[in-house]
Amino acid sequence: MTTKSACTVDVLVIGSGGAGLTAAATARKAGLDVLVAEKEPVFGGTTATSGGVIWIPGNRHAAKLGDSIGVSDTTDAARTYIRIEAGQHVDEPRIEAYLKYGPVMVDFIEAQTEVKFHAMEFPDYHPEEPGASKIRSLGTVEYDARKMGPLMKTLKGELPQTLFLGLALGSSLEMENFMKAGRSVKAMGFVAKRMVGHFRDLALHRSSQSIVRGRALIARLARTLHDDGVPFWLESPARELILDGDKIVGARLETPDGTVEVRARHGVVLAGGGYPRDMARRRDHHPGVTATMEPVLPVPMGNTGDGAQMAEAVGARFNGNLSSAAAWMPTSKLPDATDFTGVWPHLVDRNKPGFIMVTPDGRRFANESENYRDLGLDMIATFEARETDTCWLIGDRRAVRRWGMGFVRPFPIPHGHYVRSGYLKRGETLEDLAGICGIDPVELASTVKRFNGFAKAGVDADFQRGASAYDKHHGDEENTPNPALGTLDTGPYYAVRIYPGEITSYKGLATDANARVLGHDDQPIDGLYAVGNDQANVFGGGYPGAGGTIGPGMVFGWIAAKHIAEKSGRTLPGVPADKPGLAAE
Repeated sequence: MTTKSACTVDVLVIGSGGAGLTAAATARKAGLDVLVAEKEPVFGGTTATSGGVIWIPGNRHAAKLGDSIGVSDTTDAARTYIRIEAGQHVDEPRIEAYLKYGPVMVDFIEAQTEVKFHAMEFPDYHPEEPGASKIRSLGTVEYDARKMGPLMKTLKGELPQTLFLGLALGSSLEMENFMKAGRSVKAMGFVAKRMVGHFRDLALHRSSQSIVRGRALIARLARTLHDDGVPFWLESPARELILDGDKIVGARLETPDGTVEVRARHGVVLAGGGYPRDMARRRDHHPGVTATMEPVLPVPMGNTGDGAQMAEAVGARFNGNLSSAAAWMPTSKLPDATDFTGVWPHLVDRNKPGFIMVTPDGRRFANESENYRDLGLDMIATFEARETDTCWLIGDRRAVRRWGMGFVRPFPIPHGHYVRSGYLKRGETLEDLAGICGIDPVELASTVKRFNGFAKAGVDADFQRGASAYDKHHGDEENTPNPALGTLDTGPYYAVRIYPGEITSYKGLATDANARVLGHDDQPIDGLYAVGNDQANVFGGGYPGAGGTIGPGMVFGWIAAKHIAEKSGRTLPGVPADKPGLAAE
């Protein structure tokens, strides 16, 4: 291993998630000398354990998909929808930059790097709002691990809790077939074929050779950076920015070889993943119980807000004026959980027929099938109103066998050890389950009876579950009369405690349309940029659709690199400089 010592580069990127690596790859393609510094011993950040989806209105893949299914998308429609999402927190210049450069970023990254995307038919998270669409999300094409070479050793792995015998599921088709394997011969055949290939990989290579989802996005970017000669300094957290007069000219890194000063001629890009594990900042900026509770998050343990802390020390302004502090995610945790590997993000089960969520009073409080950000907000508000910090996801035998429940896999995978550990609560009757969980048994029985009536009628009169295109998309198309509504009437009954977790913080450093960090006078700090979750959310705390965090991260990572390149007298291959435009500011 090369000893790390003081050096000078053109661009220093701090963080190795999708936003940081996009900035690094883009700057390098402009001919700039780039160094990536990563806090962890592996690279990939939060992106590596994500779905690897980006939300980009107007992209060319969406246009092709739209033509095939008779759906169109326009910049004006996207602008209308984003403004609704942002509400009173609209930042027009940044939104315009996002809309203008999102499709350009996609084309550039696909043309200049190993990254490949594919179109997805996926409803926006508020499909009933004007301007919403279902063709704006892009998935990442899987990647062959054999192309990674030595890089595989330090590529961050998938969330281990989501793997099946070491296999990561890539597409929604794979997920659907694995869910159906216990009740469909066709699905079982698909799974058997997939597992044979997986076991062959294990025998020959000791690991799966198919890299999917967010990990594929990181792998593809990293392969490109490696081929272009960009070094990754792992286990090298940045501790302090270097200020020379009014300009940021580098940072001090705490490396395995000691503190090293890295000078950056043209810019430092902060891409450290936000502050979800910074308890001090959570107390100041998170709402309700989330401000003081021990976070139950599926995000890296190192996401402690280092970027914001360093930037504030040189006069940067932290923007906490957003509609939501985080991209909320309902989560559960194993009793012995000590880090993110013991946390489950509930993306599938709660949306399916046969599940409801209640607080200890036995009452529902929200549409369980709504998007995870909104459900998190509903959880937090309900906890305050009902003076509790607890809610339960409840399913009957039929639902749990069909869909699983958190860490519990669908039939025929046994789940007895989860009952014994206390993670999964089990009762032969609803009354038994209520007693075990501390839920009001009379009210729970009443709630389930009322909900079952809704399920049979296909209309949820209390919370309109199953009314939107989003709910129906995530339900069970085989279930009638409503894909999102199913009765709970087959014992035994099961419950898992759910927490208001998150997949990232949304509040962050104030930036302009070029991703430059702003001071308290709202003027850019020369040489300092923030992207990804270190940057305050461009949607004002809203969550427009699948990929609504990685999408902006990559777009503003690209914009930051473009601005740095043009200020240094360079241009991006195939991309004309703005004259006048954002980069001229």
